[in-house]
Amino acid sequence: MNNLNQATPKPEPKIFATIDGNTLMAQEYEPLQFAVDKILPHGIFVFAGSPKVGKSWLTLDMCQAISTGGKLWDFNTTQGDVLYLALEDKYNRLQGRLKQMKADNLDISRLHLTTASFGMQNGLLEQVHNFIVAYPNTNFIAIDTLERIRDGERDKDIYSCDYNDMNKLREITDKHKVTLLLVHHTRKMYDPDPLNTISGSTGLIGAVDGAFVLIKNKRTGNNGKLFISNRDTESFCFDIRFDPDNCRWDFIGNGTEDGEDENALCFLLNEFLQDDWSGTATELCNELKSKDLNFNLTPATLGKELNAASGLLKKDYGIIFDRDRNTKTKQIFLRRAEE
Repeated sequence: MNNLNQATPKPEPKIFATIDGNTLMAQEYEPLQFAVDKILPHGIFVFAGSPKVGKSWLTLDMCQAISTGGKLWDFNTTQGDVLYLALEDKYNRLQGRLKQMKADNLDISRLHLTTASFGMQNGLLEQVHNFIVAYPNTNFIAIDTLERIRDGERDKDIYSCDYNDMNKLREITDKHKVTLLLVHHTRKMYDPDPLNTISGSTGLIGAVDGAFVLIKNKRTGNNGKLFISNRDTESFCFDIRFDPDNCRWDFIGNGTEDGEDENALCFLLNEFLQDDWSGTATELCNELKSKDLNFNLTPATLGKELNAASGLLKKDYGIIFDRDRNTKTKQIFLRRAEE
């Protein structure tokens, strides 16, 4: 009877766990650690580019530089053990690539390579943890490619899937002081912001610590740009060139994000132009829109963008742009320069 008369205890109120500003400012935290000084700190990063653009060459160059304590261009690295999951390669191809990069003249015993792994939901995190236990000085892990380890459900909202997958991988960088680089693809689309070309939803980019995007100026050429946008460092835009003799991307200089609209338009026109083309700005807009649904320039804006990009089109893409303003329809002419 007495038990029935006892009052039911009230649940504890839910409150935020907070820290006041003075206490926060009095805390001492470790400074940000880097695998590659200034551009690649510890954390989780996406490295995206179109297929066969040269992402794996640059990734392997990063791996050998960090494993030997060498430099990536003018940037120092923090030497450590490196794990490279080359999940689209075979060992004989990896050996051939390292030979082309002249890495056989280096001590790359701290570079560990594998061509197979479990998926994220099926043991990958345990594999990575066990590797780091075996090699406690590991500070860089590259997964080439991200899609090869994604074995979760895909019937949910794509934003949720992307965000949850990145948070799952963040368990690695939360537990260990390492840099995790996820090689990924871009999609063929027109956008002045390179980050918007990364395949997937904004949940993927929102959940990582930074993104690298590699874009070639011309598909068949060797010049390109590397865009870097990180949460905890400044952003960068580098002009780089692929050297086919040693299969490395060489640093040319600091680029600029001014003219990104021009670069995106040039890239799209380079993909579009197969033969000589002529027509009005409206007709060109319609054709570019049919090739890329994200293209949204008006005919008037397209004309201005073409005028601004004419020098870049000719220099880097071999496309000559001209206009006939004497006709009522103001014809546009596009053709490939003779080699």
